Amino acid sequence: MSNKDPIIDNDGKLDLEEIVGLPLQSKKFLAYLISEVGWKAIIFYILYKVDNKIDPSTTTLLITIVITSGFIQIGYILGQVALDKYIQITDKKTDK
Repeated sequence: MSNKDPIIDNDGKLDLEEIVGLPLQSKKFLAYLISEVGWKAIIFYILYKVDNKIDPSTTTLLITIVITSGFIQIGYILGQVALDKYIQITDKKTDK
């Protein structure tokens, strides 16, 4: 009977997929992915519908969509950074 840790591979390295999981298994990542595809689809649809007649209201709408998407992306990335930092701190405290 082997006393092997399931997280460590045969070569002694950590298996990060076992620890973290695949990105598509994360609900936050899927929500982020859907929002990314969504805002790009909205921009494509607006540009397709207006043809070559972009007026100030359409320009304002497009800029608003891009700015809002930028805030969502920044929030997601900062949230992931904070989560990673929290996990590192708890790992260090539990190792002591």
